[in-house]
Amino acid sequence: MGTDPNDHATASATSNSQTAAATASSAQPALAPSSTASSHPAAAPAGSVAASKGAAPTAENAAPPSGSGAGEGKAQGGDGDASAASDQQRDEDELLGTETDEVVDMEVFNQLLEIDDDDDREFSKSLAYDYIQQADTTIDQIKEALETRDLEVLSARGHFLKGSSAALGLRRVQHSCEALQHFGKRLDAHGEGPECDDEEALRRCRILLGRLVREQKDAKEWLENFFK
Repeated sequence: MGTDPNDHATASATSNSQTAAATASSAQPALAPSSTASSHPAAAPAGSVAASKGAAPTAENAAPPSGSGAGEGKAQGGDGDASAASDQQRDEDELLGTETDEVVDMEVFNQLLEIDDDDDREFSKSLAYDYIQQADTTIDQIKEALETRDLEVLSARGHFLKGSSAALGLRRVQHSCEALQHFGKRLDAHGEGPECDDEEALRRCRILLGRLVREQKDAKEWLENFFK
């Protein structure tokens, strides 16, 4: 039985169609990733996002060191103390003059030591420690008299401590106590007039007290070091 020419034509057309499809398939490029995936890159790690926006300040870098404010306050306080001390010194020098004597007049003090009967210096030592106790008590009484504005007591306490300090050769304390005695009588540091009013007399006594306290402290330390 012979082959139908139409069958050969159909088979040839089918074969050519398959070959063309295969060729087209192999020539077509691979599909690109979807637009959704390409337009949204993978999320960066949390740390890198924070870095890109600028890291939030931490407790360490958000505030100044804890001691900086306190240090500035202390510095300001120190300046204030220095200024007050300078004002006090100026007032003392204007009122009393600059103190140039030594803490102890050694000529007077050596005369006291000559009275001792032994090398232990029991006599002069007892006088020195009695004086220290008396001076501490007297200065407390002077402070109380200033609070009560009692010029008569201020003058009397100055006179008392003047004699005790002079016996040991404590010249600086002696001079300040003599001035206090005069201030309590409304006179100047040398006992001269004219008399001032009570307010001015009390002001002078207050200024003098600052110097007297320092001078007594120096005298006490000197005596304790000598007899230790």
